[in-house]
Amino acid sequence: MRKILIRLVLAAAALALLLGACYMLWTYSFLDLQPGCDSVTVFYIDTADDNVSQCVTKETYSADSAEFRQIMGVLSCYTYHRSFRTLQGANGMEGNHAGYWLQVYLDHGDDRAFFTCGGTREISINGLVWRVGYWGNRASLDMMAEIAAILGK
Repeated sequence: MRKILIRLVLAAAALALLLGACYMLWTYSFLDLQPGCDSVTVFYIDTADDNVSQCVTKETYSADSAEFRQIMGVLSCYTYHRSFRTLQGANGMEGNHAGYWLQVYLDHGDDRAFFTCGGTREISINGLVWRVGYWGNRASLDMMAEIAAILGK
């Protein structure tokens, strides 16, 4: 009887671990942030070497523009997932590995979803920290570079 109980506890623990991993690593598409998005506003915030001075570029694209379609194409290639900081309700990101910040606002009428990234693998979505990619910050940096290229940066 004791062996059966131990096996049952171990099986329950393994199942809980598997479900927890699936919960944390389940991916979400950036396109799902704002279904029916009809415009995109992108702020490119270039941080100077002193991390104090900033040069801000703002571009807004409507759904009928080529840039809008390009940005949505980029966003369709990337996903995000929970992190332990998401569970903690963290809303601030530390550091910047790209040398600039991107703030992207996806609008549908009066509804707005937004995210901010700095290439650290963390991304703030509607004020809550999530993760882009699984290993290192390459996915975050690549996504930022692709969007910056559309802006001509």
